[in-house]
Amino acid sequence: MNQFYLLCFLCFGYLVHGQENRILISGEITNDSIQLENVHIINKNSQKGTISNPLGQFKISVTDKDTLMISDIQYQNKIIVVNQDHLLHKFIGINLFELTNELDEVIVQQFDDMSEELGLPNAGKKPLNKLERNLNAYSQKSTPVVILEALLFKPGGIDDIYNIVSGNRKRDRKLNELIQEDRLNEQNKGYVKIIREYFQDNFFINEVKIQENDINNYIYFCLPQGIGPLYDEGRLIEIIDIFLKSKEAYLMSLETVD
Repeated sequence: MNQFYLLCFLCFGYLVHGQENRILISGEITNDSIQLENVHIINKNSQKGTISNPLGQFKISVTDKDTLMISDIQYQNKIIVVNQDHLLHKFIGINLFELTNELDEVIVQQFDDMSEELGLPNAGKKPLNKLERNLNAYSQKSTPVVILEALLFKPGGIDDIYNIVSGNRKRDRKLNELIQEDRLNEQNKGYVKIIREYFQDNFFINEVKIQENDINNYIYFCLPQGIGPLYDEGRLIEIIDIFLKSKEAYLMSLETVD
């Protein structure tokens, strides 16, 4: 029984010591010197948070290298890694940028028909381009099956054989693959840019322990785990967990390449 109480006492002492490591600091959140109210500040490490008052001020307990997540629906989210300078001055100044929602150009035109209004099949769908129409027209069956159907005089048999023999089907399939690959590459480049800008280099260098010149490569490495869609959905903590857990696999991949 005495051992049980001793264990409880040690655990309690450890928890108290862990809390004592954190100190209460002040902060102010602004947008071009305008104080922002009701902005959420969350300490990811302690899982505790607060909100700014009408003067943009807040207080939160932190320790060195704690990650603070600042969010508001009208402003761009921000992540700050606490450093020794913050602890020395017991203050963090945070400037947020407004979200900009750029509207696409609106073109007003009169429809040539009333298919969408009448609810006809395929109404409102984007028209297919030439490549997409070709791919839809080509038979997707294997070459032996296409030849057999042609010998049986089934509809489309001769055209299908011609598209296979001439290489049209193979060429257009390859072209479509290249187009999709280019679209994916452009999408990934966009994700890498906005994710790096959002989390900032200090997070990757101080928290994930990735060198600055490896940050882009590391984000590309983590993209197959779905961090792009997670970013679109605002699931930032899940992205942070992926970054923190994927470092070892990334370093092993570098050793394999070498």
